[in-house]
Amino acid sequence: MTALTLPPRRLRDPHGLTWSVLRVHRTALWVWAAVVAAGVGGLLWSYRQATGNAGDGLPLDDFAGLRLAGSAILLLPPVVAAFAGGALIGRELENGTAALAWTQSVSPARWLAAKLAVPAVALTAGMTVLTLLFRWVWTSGTSGAAPGWYEKDVFFAGGPVGLAYVLLGLALGALSGLLMRRTLSGLGFASFATVLVHFTLVTFRSRLWPTTRWTGFEAARLPASADRIEVGLVTAAGKPLSGTQCNMDAPREFEQCLRDMGAADAYAVVHPASHYWPLQFVESGIVLALAALACVAAFALLRRRAA
Repeated sequence: MTALTLPPRRLRDPHGLTWSVLRVHRTALWVWAAVVAAGVGGLLWSYRQATGNAGDGLPLDDFAGLRLAGSAILLLPPVVAAFAGGALIGRELENGTAALAWTQSVSPARWLAAKLAVPAVALTAGMTVLTLLFRWVWTSGTSGAAPGWYEKDVFFAGGPVGLAYVLLGLALGALSGLLMRRTLSGLGFASFATVLVHFTLVTFRSRLWPTTRWTGFEAARLPASADRIEVGLVTAAGKPLSGTQCNMDAPREFEQCLRDMGAADAYAVVHPASHYWPLQFVESGIVLALAALACVAAFALLRRRAA
């Protein structure tokens, strides 16, 4: 009889590859856990510094710590992309460890799925904790000192769009690693691609949802919660007077300001606070769609190269 040679148990086990990924990249996972822990500690410290020792219900007057946390979270997608393009995919292709795994009853598609699924779960869990805590600290204040929802770091860290960008970084990193097949090349290209997508969508963010146009005294007294896209005056013929506006405290003073300026009305094109969640969901949907396309492209490229 001819003895059957079976692949190692950890590779025949459907969960064996997952544990293999966890073991190989345990240092990165510990670093991510430390980042999340540091973020939680920093946000809690920010809340305590802002509210003092008097307890809940006091307005938050100092959001420096919150802004710092938001800026730090904003840097996560390119860092994740660099890791995915360099260490997660690029280094294993460059060193030949990926090809070795494919010869041990592990299909290329299964190998890539494990490489993406394990960090995706860890990133989703960590980002969910950071986002919820960030929103709690941000919305705890009752004073007008809180940063606006439309500010770049607050918009990113306070909603699902932050997680969407992190997952996009992971997907683009995997695709870059497969394209470049080198650690440094995959790292650099993945970071650049992620930053480029983020910069493009931030530039056109105000166009992702229809704006609201206010006129008259309402336009002159815009609330701080509104994201101002365009503000100005118009003549009786409808011609805009750029660079001028009336921001009065009373309707009578507002009307006098219009006469002084030779204007017939004031206008403001804004995103009110009610547009926050629509903008979050639309941008998140676009980013997740790009992430899905990157994943499909990565699997297609891997299938072609492994054939």
